[in-house]
Amino acid sequence: QTMCKRAGAKDEGVMFLITDNQIANERFLVYLNDLLSSGEVTDLFPTEDKDMIRNQVRTAAKSAGVVDTPDNLWNFFITEVRKNLHVSMCFSPVG
Repeated sequence: QTMCKRAGAKDEGVMFLITDNQIANERFLVYLNDLLSSGEVTDLFPTEDKDMIRNQVRTAAKSAGVVDTPDNLWNFFITEVRKNLHVSMCFSPVG
């Protein structure tokens, strides 16, 4: 959540570096796949957090010409996350 908020709401460049040793549960790879393929992880943020994020991006979205609706603000946030969040995966070739 913190990475996405920094990348999407604060418009900061963020790199998420993960190694194969840090993956304790293979289920985490499903979340990484979602993040890489769509730019978001489903149900990562509860409704209250989504409302707060929408309020944080409202000014930037308006200045970008985005119509002020909840869906448009959320899509603007996801677009900013895609632009600013970079994922680096480091895997060892030795089993």
